[in-house]
Amino acid sequence: MEKVLSLILCTICLCLLAVPLSHLQAETDLPGKDIKATVDVSDCRKCHENVLFTLSIKGKAHQTLCGDCHKGHPPEDVNIITLCSQCHKDDKEHFRQEGCLTCHIDPHAPLEIQLSHDITKPCLSCHKEQMEQLQKYPSIHTTLACTACHNYHGQIQPCRNCHLPHSDTMQDDSCTVCHQAHMPLEISYGTAILSEDCGSCHKDVYKKMIANTSKHRTVACISCHADTHGHIPECQKCHGLPHAEQIHARHSICGECHGLAHTLEATAASTNIFVKARK
Repeated sequence: MEKVLSLILCTICLCLLAVPLSHLQAETDLPGKDIKATVDVSDCRKCHENVLFTLSIKGKAHQTLCGDCHKGHPPEDVNIITLCSQCHKDDKEHFRQEGCLTCHIDPHAPLEIQLSHDITKPCLSCHKEQMEQLQKYPSIHTTLACTACHNYHGQIQPCRNCHLPHSDTMQDDSCTVCHQAHMPLEISYGTAILSEDCGSCHKDVYKKMIANTSKHRTVACISCHADTHGHIPECQKCHGLPHAEQIHARHSICGECHGLAHTLEATAASTNIFVKARK
């Protein structure tokens, strides 16, 4: 074994002695050895193919030459990560926020935003209208951070994730017919709300309506209460002045004779009028 090792060492030494010293010297004096190498995008692709692929489909305004953001390359250059403020100037309120990479976790896909827990201030730099509504119309929602409801950017959670529906017949999209998330106690509705949905809160009224034998039974709640929640219209809006002038002069309120619009029960006043008319 020792003889074999000795033979190998001798062979190596002979090979080294066979190389002319002048040749070794020439290798160290190659022209341009101190010239800094240059790279282009095709060189970046050799190692960073995944990054370039992400840029190509998600880069948006960041789809530019790598060298526009990354000045140099290790080991010659170490600090190659550009500050966001180099391009995103603080003339816009959103760009004055700190910790850009907290939400924009990948500069190569800048609009893929990941929200950390308990964030409000950065959201308000863009979404001012929502906060104005929350402050003007206080509710439990006013006390919550934006990310309590919006777990990721652009998310609109179903209300039922936190709130039980008024009735079993209501669907996920029923809530927003009446309630806006940033001012939930300001109830407003369109023309498509079902009477059954109104009845899920106004149970007593709805029971009287469906038990009613008059034409009012077939009228949708929204037909009369069309302006704002809690609005009580005048009967004349639909019925005009159907009786003789002296009756309207004596009884300016229709309900004195006809009772509530949801029941239309005859009252003592209407009975007396009927008796007097027969006399």
